[in-house]
Amino acid sequence: MKYEKKLIIITTLLTFLPAVFGLLLWNKLPDQLPVHWNAAGEIDGYLSKPAAVFGMPAVLALIQLFTVFVTGTDPKNPNVVKKVNQLVLWIVPAVSLLTSVMVYPTALGHPVNANTAASLFVGILFIVIGNYLPKCRPNYTIGIKLPWTLADDENWTKTHRMAGPVYMAAGLLILLSGFVLSAHEYYVMFPVILLAVLCPVVYSYLLYRKKAKNEA
Repeated sequence: MKYEKKLIIITTLLTFLPAVFGLLLWNKLPDQLPVHWNAAGEIDGYLSKPAAVFGMPAVLALIQLFTVFVTGTDPKNPNVVKKVNQLVLWIVPAVSLLTSVMVYPTALGHPVNANTAASLFVGILFIVIGNYLPKCRPNYTIGIKLPWTLADDENWTKTHRMAGPVYMAAGLLILLSGFVLSAHEYYVMFPVILLAVLCPVVYSYLLYRKKAKNEA
């Protein structure tokens, strides 16, 4: 496994950090905590205090360990740049910490604009991912994994070089929407994400069709 054990332990423990915050705030927290917001930024889901404080970090920690297992057992994992592997390890802990920043203040009567927080997080994530996508080499778990990218190293390379700037531009747009818009960030974020995902897929398929036609 390419991951350093120390980094796996650190990032997994950080995923549980919100549970520590919850324990420190336990007596001040209500019996039901907000855990979900709709597209308008309104709370539409609650969990009991124990489920929110302990259950959510536990589920995210399991996702973290599953991610480590899947990427670590990928036979092509040695192709993945070390920094890309490390980036993957930080995503779930970041989500866990973001969740606590949204849940606890809101539960204590200091509402957080969930849409803005989510847009800022997703925007930064897309910018970081876009920066590393061109450096990704063929593997089965990280990157734009399509039949024609996995079957053709040239297609993979060209697709990821194209996808990098697209993801960074999408991230910047999402990030700006978090600062400019008020409670309407989701209406920008979802279409932008969809376009950012589809553009490399279409580009990759066109490369595949062009190569197949030339070889026919």
